[in-house]
Amino acid sequence: MIGRLHYATIAISVILVVILSAVSFILSDDNLNPVKVSFHSIDLNDKRQPHQSFDNITNLNALTDEADRSTPLNILYKVPDQSLLPDNPLLVITPGHLSQTYLYKLVDRQLVLVKSLSRYNFERAPEFMGYAKTYHLKKLTEEQLYLHVVHQRKTEPALELWNYATYNRVDNQYNQLFTAIFFGIFLLLLVNSFFYLIFKRKEYLLYIFYNSCFLIFIMSSTGYIYQFPAFSFLASNKNIIFAIFTLSLYALYHFSQEFMATRSEAAAEHRVINAFKYTYLGLFALSFVLIPIPQLLAHFTNLLVLLAIPLYIWLVIKLLKKGNRQAFFFAFAFALLIVTGVIRVLTTFSILPEKFIFNHGFAIASLLEATIFTLGLADRVLQLKTQRDNAQKEYQERAQAYELQKDFTTLLNRITTKLHQSKSSEYETIIVNTFLKELRDKMHFLSAAAIYQMDARLHIYARTEHEKNKFSKVIKNNTLQIRRLCDLSQPHKLQSHKPYQSMFVIPVTMRSHEWSCLLLEVAEDFHPTDSMLDFLQHYATELIRCLLNTESLKLIKNQAESDALTHLLNRGAILDRLKLNFTQAKRTGKPLTIAFVDIDDFKQVNDTFGHAAGDLCLKNLASLFLEELPNTCIIGRYGGDEFLIIFPDTGKDTARSYLTKVSERIIPLIVENQSCRYTLSVGISGLKVATKDTLHLIREADKALYVSKNQGKAQINLA
Repeated sequence: MIGRLHYATIAISVILVVILSAVSFILSDDNLNPVKVSFHSIDLNDKRQPHQSFDNITNLNALTDEADRSTPLNILYKVPDQSLLPDNPLLVITPGHLSQTYLYKLVDRQLVLVKSLSRYNFERAPEFMGYAKTYHLKKLTEEQLYLHVVHQRKTEPALELWNYATYNRVDNQYNQLFTAIFFGIFLLLLVNSFFYLIFKRKEYLLYIFYNSCFLIFIMSSTGYIYQFPAFSFLASNKNIIFAIFTLSLYALYHFSQEFMATRSEAAAEHRVINAFKYTYLGLFALSFVLIPIPQLLAHFTNLLVLLAIPLYIWLVIKLLKKGNRQAFFFAFAFALLIVTGVIRVLTTFSILPEKFIFNHGFAIASLLEATIFTLGLADRVLQLKTQRDNAQKEYQERAQAYELQKDFTTLLNRITTKLHQSKSSEYETIIVNTFLKELRDKMHFLSAAAIYQMDARLHIYARTEHEKNKFSKVIKNNTLQIRRLCDLSQPHKLQSHKPYQSMFVIPVTMRSHEWSCLLLEVAEDFHPTDSMLDFLQHYATELIRCLLNTESLKLIKNQAESDALTHLLNRGAILDRLKLNFTQAKRTGKPLTIAFVDIDDFKQVNDTFGHAAGDLCLKNLASLFLEELPNTCIIGRYGGDEFLIIFPDTGKDTARSYLTKVSERIIPLIVENQSCRYTLSVGISGLKVATKDTLHLIREADKALYVSKNQGKAQINLA
């Protein structure tokens, strides 16, 4: 919206200026021209005899002697006779920067001064634009007139005789042109002031400062500022115009540094521009000290302007190579401004002739420059806004990814805890149910299934058997499309007939399998955003990864928890299971019983028949436990010949009956044709209200075991 507002405002201002400029150039009257007359002249610096038209002047030698012979331009012109002058005649001398002009009348063959005009004659506002030196001859005298022109350079003056009303109409057309130019610049200043209030960007403030100074300078140099009496003091003398000009240059250089970001993009050139910039600031300060400002200092300022042009050309080329877009706008804005500025300086030095386009082309180019800079600032703000939005989006994505990662870390930790507390056969069910429950908390969906194919075998995991069967039919009827969608990088809706058109395929790219996805059944009003689809894809990837890792988890868990000899739980694992069941029994109030089982005289078995026989005895006993005890029992080798058995939801008497059957089923081992008999001593303890912790429960069972040992072994005792 802000970008469109920028461009719309610029377009309106440009169209308005073009219309006003076009109107100002419509010259419908072919008679708006000066009267065709010739002026006789004599160069007072020439020692040859004067022209015969000047022989009747008796004080010509005195006038020649008074003139400064070192002045390059020192010419006396004879104004045509009254009979050749138009009605209400106006004598116009250009260029306006001529040092001095004197108008004389001839009285008794003597030149008598009537009026003089200097370059900086600010006693009153100029009557016409551009400070052209004008003499209203009708108001002065009806006698023969002569014009004396003095200038510091060899500049050929242009003298014209106009009808006063005709010249006034021409001047009004110039006035319309400059009104269009200055109004356009002023409008752009208002536009950029408005955007500064919105964005608070330093570049806008510097642009406003620069273009305000520049606008005042152009209005002063053209005399247009005298249409505003309250501001006419800004063109009251040479020093004020010089001060405004140098301040404009300082503001321009400062603005260009910020606009093109030279501090970071071109550090060396930035320092050189600083030297120019502070030089202009020093010249600005001198304009309040040296009164009047020396002409040499004005020439030095113009020379600095010319010297800065190669620097800026080099700078723009360098920045363009770096892809600096503002350098393009700067080059485009200053192409015309630099050319017209150089032409204006060359015209001032009399290298180029005095033409309207040479004198005022700089003002016209300044409007184009202001428009292009406004466009460049708009582009820069849009770039910064885009960068800020991208940075904000990146930050949000990082924050979202971080939160997502935390959620996944918490989720995976929770799943890992559940897996350690569960049987390996339940791993897939636990993973799928936990993931889908977590997903349902974040978004609404009807059902879902994790699917992957490995070694030509299709694996489907859903929350219920009914959902699994439903998704099996979906895959069977849409196999080719689903596999094709799984090869894509983005989620897509399944293109199918009822009842499958509400399915979303979330593809997952993983190694070591053929294809995989999360198949999601959603409602008809489901319209996911890009961020939601990214989230789903990440979620699906983690789910499939966990399912693929279950085999490894099973192996790791078995290796970490299993006893290598009996393949029962080892001591650490059985104690973990005891803590879990103890906590659950305490919370639910259900019974919990444990039993310590010890092989009687196991050392004697090892000593008599060898350790291999002892190992075989332990393995056979482990197999017997698995055969005779209920599936709900948790069995582990506590250490050596000692076993710990957990009976969840079971009382002590029931546990004793199970272990009695085990003792009765023990069959002697035959080792080297010898019978190896062994018996079991058992101590049983149950959870009571007074039981503090698992250690308390173990101690009670251990005491009961020792009672069995002390009473003759091969017994089962309750704590």
